[in-house]
Amino acid sequence: MKFKDLSQNTVASFFFTLTMLLVVVFNNGIPSYDELREISGTLEWFETKGNNKDTFRFKLKEHEEKFVYHSVSGSLGAVNSALNKKNAELKILYDPHDSDTALWEFETIHPVYQVVSDNHLVKSYRSTAARYNSNDNLAIWLLISGFIASVVFIAIDWNIKQDAN
Repeated sequence: MKFKDLSQNTVASFFFTLTMLLVVVFNNGIPSYDELREISGTLEWFETKGNNKDTFRFKLKEHEEKFVYHSVSGSLGAVNSALNKKNAELKILYDPHDSDTALWEFETIHPVYQVVSDNHLVKSYRSTAARYNSNDNLAIWLLISGFIASVVFIAIDWNIKQDAN
């Protein structure tokens, strides 16, 4: 069977599977607690990003770095309130070796994995890690499903080609 004999469903399924394979292989997962850095300060600026305004970018007055809190971490309302609380002393745990920015933005924005506001734990590293790991598990299941769909579509295409001959 040649590539031109494959249906659009087979080709689409194959490319989806290949994409999920790349996601699974090149995903480094969440960094360990020991790799993260804790800093504290007060909020200098805050903005929401994304279609649903569910990604928070912010900067602390006392530090040059910029930070991002992703929606996958959950607890968006609580984190939003904690970050925007007037004169709150914030402590965040972030990855100093990672930058979550688009190529065209030309700036470094570090992902945040824990938020403490006025010595009150708002979002823990453990719960954030659990949410990220849940997403990683979903990627593996999507890879398996894509592989199975590709095999089924190839079998259907092969049967159609055999019947045509």
